[in-house]
Amino acid sequence: MNFISLSKVFFGYNDNNLLNGVSVAFNDSEHVAIVGDNGCGKTTMLKLLAGDLLPDSGDINKNATVYMLNQINVSDSKSGGEQQMFALMRAFESNADILLLDEPTNNLDADAKQLFFNRLNTYPNGVVIVSHDRELLQQMDKIIELQNGQLRVYGGNYDFYIAQKNAESEQLNAKYINAQKEIARLNNTMNIAQNTRQHHEAKQQKEIANARRSKLAANALKGKSAETEGRQRAIIQKKLDEQMSIQKSLSEQMRNDTIKIPVPNKSFYSKELIVISGLSFAYNDKPIFNNFDFTVYGKSRVRLVGKNGSGKTTLLKIINGKLQPQSGTVKTFGKIAYINQDLSVLDKDKSIVENIMNISGCLKHDAHAIAANFGFRSDASLQIVGTLSGGELLKATLATILGGTEQPDLLILDEPTNNLEIKSIAILEDALNQYTGAILLVSHDEMFVRNIQIDTEITL
Repeated sequence: MNFISLSKVFFGYNDNNLLNGVSVAFNDSEHVAIVGDNGCGKTTMLKLLAGDLLPDSGDINKNATVYMLNQINVSDSKSGGEQQMFALMRAFESNADILLLDEPTNNLDADAKQLFFNRLNTYPNGVVIVSHDRELLQQMDKIIELQNGQLRVYGGNYDFYIAQKNAESEQLNAKYINAQKEIARLNNTMNIAQNTRQHHEAKQQKEIANARRSKLAANALKGKSAETEGRQRAIIQKKLDEQMSIQKSLSEQMRNDTIKIPVPNKSFYSKELIVISGLSFAYNDKPIFNNFDFTVYGKSRVRLVGKNGSGKTTLLKIINGKLQPQSGTVKTFGKIAYINQDLSVLDKDKSIVENIMNISGCLKHDAHAIAANFGFRSDASLQIVGTLSGGELLKATLATILGGTEQPDLLILDEPTNNLEIKSIAILEDALNQYTGAILLVSHDEMFVRNIQIDTEITL
């Protein structure tokens, strides 16, 4: 069997330790996915396996041939999907013992993705994939989660991984509740001990006053009692500190990423939101639309489908006013918000609260309340947007657009899951399922499309 193994590998950039003594092996017979939050070190692991990076310490042993496919940078000469498929086919044709693929389904339309899945499932050797694509993860033999520099191995596909994560979450919750109960019990014990001591002292003072005990004898007993009570309090306090530490650790592991979208203060627009008549548009001599008609009604959830290059993103840009039609009319009604792939809606030089105020038009107090509903409490709401991680940037964007009571009648989304890790996709799905306005979507993520309950598909 051919393999690549990492043994007690450490690697980091500056003070950011991405891998803290990890040990793991990959062989030529398993298809394995590496998952984790953006920036946690997934791509770094692939580069270490490929030999493009060397560890700070630890050993990497390899007796397998490898082929590394990095994420594709889209050029103007070919669509992203065409570039991606060409690169993927070259990877399969390499017949390497272990393929290393970084986000291989990015930019692929439904047909291209199915072709990739077919080739992947018949590839006779090992594959290590970094991906957030849940359809792809469903086909894996094993999933490895990278978090805080450590690896957790889950011996199954995405459904197995989620089932195990849910079970772990329930266990953490049970441990947290037990820690709370133990803290309450220890505090109660401490209070009882204090009340008992105060009762004894009061009794001794009464006996002295009634001359039934000398002051000297009473003070001797008091000293012994205080010494004994001090030892007991120290023991209880040590146990209490331990439980408080356990509770804090569990709380950090149980970080709640749920968000709360308020009920809008007005009804959503229920008639036509977009009316396009006789639209024509071409890039150079290549026609994209020719006498195209299109209507979106209030509260509908519409998905644009079609092969790469069919004009999906172009149509969204025309609707949003970023491109002008060469002929025909485009009319929009109600309030429309547009979220693109790179989440560039916000001003990266301003804080989360400032962006919420600027975009939603609310007062500072209300902006802080909105930020808190999306997980940015206290000083966290003052973070500069340009310093946020991918998941935090998504939540901040959703807060500015959906966090107020004057929500858009239509939300336009262009491949919103492309650069998001699994946890952030779940947050986005939760937000969109709370939002009750209309949605116009371009997405290749079939599971995402199902989960947000798209009711209409338009093929271009």
